[in-house]
Amino acid sequence: MKNIKWGDLFWALSMGARGGLVIVMPVLLGLAVGFVLDKRFGTLPFISLALTAVGAIIGPIVLYRWVVRAVAQRTGREDTEHNGERA
Repeated sequence: MKNIKWGDLFWALSMGARGGLVIVMPVLLGLAVGFVLDKRFGTLPFISLALTAVGAIIGPIVLYRWVVRAVAQRTGREDTEHNGERA
């Protein structure tokens, strides 16, 4: 525990907190929009379930892309090969 870099520790904790939000927000957004649409069209719970599932699929994809980009930036490797983007 002597060699702890507090900046790295706080960075990792903030990444974890932001990562949780990146996972949860698309799911909650899909649920909320689906609920409103279900109420409007009288199809409860079908649109809610579909949009919640879409949010559950999109969340981890967005998280992965964001983490790869953030780690590449943190380690100083910002070239297009390491952050998953194409030239």
